[in-house]
Amino acid sequence: MSSPSNAVADIGILANGHRPNDDGSTVNEPEMIITSRRDVYGSMAHGTDLCGNCCFGDIADGSTTSPALPPIVGLRISGVGNVPLPISDEHAGKIKSRITNEEKGGKKIISLYEIEACKIKLLNPMWNESLGNLLDTVAYKLGVNPSHLSARPKKLMYMEKGGCINRRRDDEEDGNVLGSLIIQLPSQFTGGELTIYNSSVEDDKDEESFKFTLGAGEEATYSCHFACHFSDCEYEMAKLRSGSRLLLCYSLRYKEVDPMPTAGLITETISPLTCSLGGLPPADRIVVIPLEKEYRIHSLANSGINALSRAHRQKAEALKAAGTDWELRIVNAKLEHTCGYYGFEDCNNNSSVIEIYDELASVSQRR
Repeated sequence: MSSPSNAVADIGILANGHRPNDDGSTVNEPEMIITSRRDVYGSMAHGTDLCGNCCFGDIADGSTTSPALPPIVGLRISGVGNVPLPISDEHAGKIKSRITNEEKGGKKIISLYEIEACKIKLLNPMWNESLGNLLDTVAYKLGVNPSHLSARPKKLMYMEKGGCINRRRDDEEDGNVLGSLIIQLPSQFTGGELTIYNSSVEDDKDEESFKFTLGAGEEATYSCHFACHFSDCEYEMAKLRSGSRLLLCYSLRYKEVDPMPTAGLITETISPLTCSLGGLPPADRIVVIPLEKEYRIHSLANSGINALSRAHRQKAEALKAAGTDWELRIVNAKLEHTCGYYGFEDCNNNSSVIEIYDELASVSQRR
């Protein structure tokens, strides 16, 4: 006869990588550098600080791992008044009549208008709290410490059909500025794709570019979208084919400036983990990172990856940034220890996986 002790729930991150062929099947490709799981764990052991992406973009309606921003922001512009979203033709006309066009080389850009931050108010009382939650996600995606990151509004941009932004880099005189955050308010438009370039690489042939549609079409009408990047990245926006958009632009400020995180530093720091994941043979493209912490099951079920502690979230985001073609799962396991009355030979340890969650808290497997 035996009596079970208290059950202990433990957590781990399961990352699985595969290389799909055109027909969806996996294909074995020759690797120039062959690595092992030991290399992956060795890279993780050096820490995951500054292991992130040079940029990131997403919808902010709560349907992804990014938190929701209120679609009703209570926008008020000095000299224009309260502005409904998506913006009406009447209010667009007021903006154009009162705001000076952006100038480039002495020539006005007809379809792009900039409004100073001091002329803008966001009256929704939930905006600042929601922005703070979004900044946590921005920090994790960029690989920096959330407690050191803050945002300062710079301007509001109104763009209409034909408007575009040529490739540029934001010149920041303040040494505490890490990068930029662009929040697109609910808008109706097509076109206008945002492209962000990781210009930190020395060879132009190796330059990375990342494209974000920001919900062009119906998706942008009722939700906010956002994109963020480091200051040493360049970006451009294609012409709007129809409609208009409103973009809130923030400076991302960082308390820790020695060293100041940059896209170049992030790329260099995450390179060993990227190489070790990418060099794994097909049969070994699965890694398990034990977290050795008990989480409440309902927290995982409600929040997914957002339920993880800062240190654990950093590990998860480092894996996601280094292995862009990898899938990430959160594994909740249980160990039961039983011991009989007649000696240690009757003792037994039984471990089992209770549930496996994806990033969005969906249960992909249940015992």
